[in-house]
Amino acid sequence: MSAEDEPLDVWLRFAKDDDETPEEDEVAESEANTYRAGDGFRVEWYHTAVGLVSHRHFSTYEQARTWLTDEGFQDFSS
Repeated sequence: MSAEDEPLDVWLRFAKDDDETPEEDEVAESEANTYRAGDGFRVEWYHTAVGLVSHRHFSTYEQARTWLTDEGFQDFSS
């Protein structure tokens, strides 16, 4: 497996629906990972019920992390 295939981090986004039970609040609605991609970084995110939704490219890792945070993802990397 190449370095570009290894995720750098793990991000989760949880639904913010006031009608949900506490158990539903603990289930991530979306997951995301950042990967090295040539001269930059690629973020892939998935809706957990659907699969791969999309990806975006960024020049720097910091730009990718900022975008994820702005989109409501939380960093769950260990």
